[in-house]
Amino acid sequence: MSGDEVAVLVVSGAVAVYGWIVWYSRPLGVARLGGAATGRQLLFTAPLLCAVILVVVLLTLSASDVRDAPRYIALYMVLGAAWIAIGSLSLPLVGISPHDDVAERRNPAAAYAITGALIGITLCFAGGNVGDGPGWWVVVFSAGLATLVLLLLTLALEAISAIGDVVTIDRDVAAGVRLGGFFVACGIILGRAAAGDWVSTAKTVRDFALIAWPVLLLLAGAALIERAARPTVKRPVAPALSHGVIPALILILAAVLHVARLGVPE
Repeated sequence: MSGDEVAVLVVSGAVAVYGWIVWYSRPLGVARLGGAATGRQLLFTAPLLCAVILVVVLLTLSASDVRDAPRYIALYMVLGAAWIAIGSLSLPLVGISPHDDVAERRNPAAAYAITGALIGITLCFAGGNVGDGPGWWVVVFSAGLATLVLLLLTLALEAISAIGDVVTIDRDVAAGVRLGGFFVACGIILGRAAAGDWVSTAKTVRDFALIAWPVLLLLAGAALIERAARPTVKRPVAPALSHGVIPALILILAAVLHVARLGVPE
């Protein structure tokens, strides 16, 4: 490894260790006083699922000089762990907190949304690792572009629908599942848009836009779904399957079909 790669490994390792110690220690502390088992289990298992997703991508779709070198697999796994930990800090922007809403307030709706958010961030970072490039900074640029767009889409959905309040105040499980599905669906498309061999910054941004634009359709679809599926006076509790799982699967399926049509990046 070069000197800058060692520095990235050390800094990322420190951030990852601190971030995930905080992530796991807070729910455990509250658990002694009693808490929602489903929510805590999701908080515990979601990062592990993200790690599995990332390692599979690194071992199968990353550049040959990465997937054939354990030291580089370790570098990007550690960088990814730090990336996801930092990305999780953006959740309060839509009013959702792993500690406050899941660990303390025992809100399973928030746990589903948070799980989807972590997977979406992971997919954005994983996509930045697909293809050949001159170094780690290419991964950071591509993944950063995808993650930034994911954040902007989330803020837009919150501004349009106030879904964060439905999840945290109304504690609507169906809304939490829908929001989680939105995160995953956007992550699938944005991760694919971030993938590919590096040529230049301008080409990366241009190719990203050409591939990622359907996320705007996902945003429009999610906003329309929120208008129809959010709780009402006559229906204060929406069925989780029909108003949560099915809409989330529709968004994810649309994203998968778009990515499948594009094929594996060259």
